[in-house]
This record gives sequence, C-alpha cells and structure tokens, in this order.
Amino acid sequence: MKLIVNIVLCIWLAAAAFADDTIRIQAGAEFGFISIMKHEIQSGSSSDKGDVFDYRTQGNQDVLFPFYRYKAEVSLPQKHHVVFLYQPLTVVTQAEITESFRYNEVDYSEEDGFLNLTYAFDFWRFSYLYDLYDTGYFFFSPGLSLQIRNASIVFRAEESSKGSISDGIGPVPIIKMRTGYKWDNGVYIMFEGDGFYASNKFINGAEYPFTGYIYDLSGRTGYRINTHSSAYLNLRFLGGGAEGTNDEDEYTYNDLHTIGLTLGYQYEF
Repeated sequence: MKLIVNIVLCIWLAAAAFADDTIRIQAGAEFGFISIMKHEIQSGSSSDKGDVFDYRTQGNQDVLFPFYRYKAEVSLPQKHHVVFLYQPLTVVTQAEITESFRYNEVDYSEEDGFLNLTYAFDFWRFSYLYDLYDTGYFFFSPGLSLQIRNASIVFRAEESSKGSISDGIGPVPIIKMRTGYKWDNGVYIMFEGDGFYASNKFINGAEYPFTGYIYDLSGRTGYRINTHSSAYLNLRFLGGGAEGTNDEDEYTYNDLHTIGLTLGYQYEF
C-alpha cells in the first residue's frame, strides 16, 4: 500500500509541474473475490514432463479467494492517458495427498502428508491509451501495455519435506482497449480488455521457443458520485497460460482461468 501511495504522489507532482488544468489524475482501488474456474500445472523436463496437477481438485483451490488491485491514471492533453496498475495475485492453500503424482521430477504419495501450496503471480502493468473516439457520451480508446510478472510456485510436503520452488520475473507486451458510455445522470458502463498471445521467442521475451497468453477482461457499471469521485461494480475474467521447454531442458505447462467480482472506488484530483 505504501508503494501505491508513493507512486500516486510522484504522478501528482509530475503532473503539477505542467501547470495545465487539462491534466487530470485519478487513483482507485478494487476489493472483492475471485473464483478459480480452471487451474492446471505441469513441470519437469522434455523427457520427463511429470503429471498434470489440478489445483482445483488436488490443491483445494475450489473456494473463493480475496482479490484486490490498485490503479493510478494520468489523463494528458490531446486525448492521451498513462495508467499504472498493481495486481497482487497470491493463492496459498493446503491439501491432502489422496493419490500419487509426479511434479518437477519429485514423486509425491499419501505418505508425504499434506501439501503446502503457494501460487503467486503478482504483476505490475504500465499502459498507454489514446481516445480515438469520444463524443462526451460514448468513447473508445485503444492502446498498449507492458506487464511485468513476479511469479513464484511452491510445492512442499509437510511430513517428508519434499518440494520445489520455481520463480521468475518477466515482461510481457499486451494489446489494450477501453470503451463505454456515460449518461448525464452520472451512471456509466465500461468495458476494458488487455490480452496477448505469443508463440515466438522474440515477441514474448524468452530466449527459447515458448507459447504463452494472458487476458484481463472486465465489464463494470458505475455511478459518478460528485465531481471528484465515483464507485462501481466490476465483473472480471482474468487468466493466462504458458507451455514450453527452455534451454536448460526445463518443461513448464500452466493454465489458469478465473472470474472475479469487485467493488471499486475512484477519486480524481
């Protein structure tokens, strides 16, 4: 939270330096829950890929989890927008091992006790949008994003201490768009989407052939409370996946799909 406050403050100071009343700064947050609709993972080598581990049925991810995100946006003259988003996404569960399986070249069985699982996929996203069409009511803004993921995947058996940790940081370029409609009474609807699919090592930033995709799609309805603030209800579909074998012969498969419902608040300086 302290990081977000510092970022908003820096954005405000930078915008104030322009001394231009057409510059607007918005800061907002969403709080709610997500449900994991599908989540499968597999890890090993090209010759020993191991078993597909289902986080929902084997890892107790079939419940609701808290979900929140923070966003700061600067609207500049000439219809330009710069957006910074911070999205924590860490799921910690504990599950009983009911059948033997192999993950990341480690064999697990019922004798190993409970599994302590952490799946963390926090990310930061920097976006640029341009108001291609804006009537004062209907608007459409395409753009681009750069997402930086901070991933960590932990398997740890309680009795035997068997386990593995996989982590990494990686940039991902994304196509972005935002559209919606505003009424005179303060009610508005908005649809926003970020997404990308890549199967080329040059595009996805890896040094080896790797297939990956992400999507972040949301629909919201909101109400402008006054000149400075608004509140909204947001439905979001968030997910992604990847599959490939790197230069060290480490094979990875990951497929995640979630649906979330949040309440949000936005304040304009």
